[in-house]
Amino acid sequence: MTGYFFISITDIVTIIHSFGRYRNKTYYSTILYSHKNPEVISEKLGKELESCSKWLIDNKLSLHLGKTETILFGSKRKLSKIRNFDVTCNNHTISSQNCVKYLGLNIDNSLSGEFFLNNIIQKINSRLKFLYRQAKCLSEQSRKTLVTALIQCHFDYACSAWYAGVSKKYKDKLQVLQNKCVRFIKNTGYRSKVDHNVLNSIGYVNIENRVKQLRLNHVHNIYYHHCPDYMYSNFTKVRHLHHHFTRNSEYNFWVPPVKSQQKDTFYFNGIQDWNMLPIIVKKIKKIKEFKSSVKEHLTKT
Repeated sequence: MTGYFFISITDIVTIIHSFGRYRNKTYYSTILYSHKNPEVISEKLGKELESCSKWLIDNKLSLHLGKTETILFGSKRKLSKIRNFDVTCNNHTISSQNCVKYLGLNIDNSLSGEFFLNNIIQKINSRLKFLYRQAKCLSEQSRKTLVTALIQCHFDYACSAWYAGVSKKYKDKLQVLQNKCVRFIKNTGYRSKVDHNVLNSIGYVNIENRVKQLRLNHVHNIYYHHCPDYMYSNFTKVRHLHHHFTRNSEYNFWVPPVKSQQKDTFYFNGIQDWNMLPIIVKKIKKIKEFKSSVKEHLTKT
């Protein structure tokens, strides 16, 4: 049944016009459109949804409008000026949401990450409380294994995409949470200091360097062409822009000019992090060796 479903939707992109992008992720599909006028966005999305609905009916499927959500992204200042943003499809009104859940992420309309991070903080605190109740029965290695399995995944999930854009307030909160986890692993008091040496003793790096480590792993795959083609679009090697040799031309990416909000994107931060790596680390082609070298490099910084 699953195979038939994927075969049957392969031509759905033909009904989406050039201004929209349809992405299927097993159960989640999105149509994205950008314009300065919210009324134009509402009108275009309504037409695209009607086209999708017609295609689905023709293929003996249906569009569940009750589970269809719309969200208008923008700065808080611009969003405050918009009273209503509704999309109409087949005489059914789809109201705009302030936050939607997509692939496990709670994405808010200003992309501040507050909804998502509050959810992460709540989950980590609840799991840490549970682990503390069992702490007396566990060795240090067991405590570390449990923290890695039950808590570290919440720190790591999609952090390359969202961490750079969150406020300093939430970055500090995440670091405080990591410190709590380290104190649990080391079985020390809640006022004990967690510094660089304590993190090194259990093979950890701080939150900022952990995000940088995972981001660099992605960029390594991009540099050595071990990722999907769409990932290359914002990554241009310096040596492809000119033919004269410079000290940084062989292994560096070109840093594109960006506006304020683009400084928080994965590609911009990924390029900057990659260019700052020592050449000897960037030369490593095998991903396993690269991961070890990057962690060692970040541990020393």
